[in-house]
Amino acid sequence: MKSITFLIIILCAGLLMSCASVPPIELINARQAYQQASSGPAAQLVPADLHKAQEALALAEKSFQDDPKSFHTRDLAYIADRKAKTAEALATTAAGNAATTKANKEYQATQTEIVKNTKEDLATAERGSAIKSEQLAVEQKARLDAEQRASDAQLEAQRVKASTDAEAMLKDSTNAAAMKLAEQKSRDTLIVFEKGKTVVLRGINFDFNKATLTEDSETILWRAYNAMAANPDVHVVITGHTDNVGSQKSNQLLSLKRAQAVRNWLVQKGTLSSRMRTVGRGQNEPVSSNDTDEGRADNRRIEFYVQ
Repeated sequence: MKSITFLIIILCAGLLMSCASVPPIELINARQAYQQASSGPAAQLVPADLHKAQEALALAEKSFQDDPKSFHTRDLAYIADRKAKTAEALATTAAGNAATTKANKEYQATQTEIVKNTKEDLATAERGSAIKSEQLAVEQKARLDAEQRASDAQLEAQRVKASTDAEAMLKDSTNAAAMKLAEQKSRDTLIVFEKGKTVVLRGINFDFNKATLTEDSETILWRAYNAMAANPDVHVVITGHTDNVGSQKSNQLLSLKRAQAVRNWLVQKGTLSSRMRTVGRGQNEPVSSNDTDEGRADNRRIEFYVQ
């Protein structure tokens, strides 16, 4: 009942907040994960883990109320999502263990019944041979049925154990993925604009000898977009640089096209094009030696100059 009341409060808070800001997808996923976990067996089997998920979701909701655009809100929502799913997985495992215990008890009871029936059959045979052949056939069939039930119970116990082991492995892999994501997020930093200063956007990469952005550039590009959105009065000069591989003329054009590719990406996401100007410097302004791979990688860069 408490879980349902908490869900209603969370949903109402989400509806009220939707009038001011759209919650991030991580928070939406966390709400759905908690609702699914609380409506299942987790409330009875693992209430402590479900309560932890509830507390984590409450922290994410509060962070969203305080600052809807905060990256911290997304991190808290992700943690709440994982805790809700972990509680659900633990409940499933507990239910599987209960099923295994029940199946083992049924198997033992069946075995005891088989032994008892066998002893009774032997005692009956010792008392005499007056049992009719039809009666013997019926008793033999009963024993076979009991053995079949015992075998089925054992197979079911093995199936439940295999399912439980698989769920445990899934939980371990999920925890590992969550730790890796948390580690990646911990390395993310905000881009700070300061008038008259140049910001080097490390992490923006392109296909070889092209102005096509690679998928791994999305993280830094989104940070650049968020910085532009947080500073609506800022105008920047986006400058592209290359290493010295190729001719100076081709590198000059390539650096300009790469700067334009970054501006076009930001425009597609909603940044005004009038706030950005693009320049290509080619290979003319290296920051490291072009004699090594590391130096050439440093020289291939995108810079934002804050006007």
